[in-house]
Amino acid sequence: MEQQQVNNNKLTLLKGSQNRIRQAPKPQPKKADQIAAELPGKLQTTLLLDELLPLFQKQISQVLHFDSFHYLNKALGSQIDEGEQRHHRCHYKLEMNGEYLGELTLTRRHKFTEAQITLLEDLLCLLVYPLRNCLLYKQALDSAMLDKLTGLGNRAAYENSLQREIELAQRQQTALSMVIVDIDNFKAINDRYGHSGGDRALKTLANTINQTLRRSDLAFRFGGEEFVLLLSNTEIGAAGMVAERLRIAVAETLCHDGKHGFGFTISLGLAQLQADEQSYHLFERADMALYEAKHTGKNVTVCARQP
Repeated sequence: MEQQQVNNNKLTLLKGSQNRIRQAPKPQPKKADQIAAELPGKLQTTLLLDELLPLFQKQISQVLHFDSFHYLNKALGSQIDEGEQRHHRCHYKLEMNGEYLGELTLTRRHKFTEAQITLLEDLLCLLVYPLRNCLLYKQALDSAMLDKLTGLGNRAAYENSLQREIELAQRQQTALSMVIVDIDNFKAINDRYGHSGGDRALKTLANTINQTLRRSDLAFRFGGEEFVLLLSNTEIGAAGMVAERLRIAVAETLCHDGKHGFGFTISLGLAQLQADEQSYHLFERADMALYEAKHTGKNVTVCARQP
């Protein structure tokens, strides 16, 4: 049986360098020279990571055969997986001036030759600068869409995501449910424990939301003490179970602000997207359900009536 080839390497580019200095560089085929000459210009045409990496993959596949292409940056939640993983692989941890840029792996059925590895590393050197720029741009966009206190998506992120999720659910004919969450008696928390106590309650609720939802679900701080959850591929009955788990978990959590320990409760209103329903109708029905929950004793979950 052929021994598996595993190349685990670190590709580090120092400031000011365009290519690594090699001893006795090997001449490359004409096609590879052309790709290397054109690649920097092509990679500079986008600042979107989801466009850059497929573009890089497409260009290098003209001169280097591989069966799968994988990129991972856990810190930024970025992952691209194309193709089926094979026996032999070349794996690189990409860095620039000590800054981690992610990890890239190519796999295929047959071993990579030394010449092919050399060619791949030369092409990767041309990827590092554009990749760094895309990551910085992504960080800036992500920061603009985050609520700084809770780490959840903010109102702008909610508005950007809602229509996309509705169109996806309608196109695929899958269920989508919305849950609106509101902290009960939030003004009393602020009055008694100060704004730091209120902030702690908001952070505690955000953490509990993260622990309760699936990775495919979306959570946003809509404003003040109000949060919105979008549960993909989830009918109203299942959404009600999620909402109840969240309500109970919050009620059982003791919140600490550094000086005091206190508890709080939440009220929830939810609705399921109907056929051809617009985003504001879905929100209005979930909001009316929340209104009913707040005026029927609080610390309760209410499902919207079907239109």
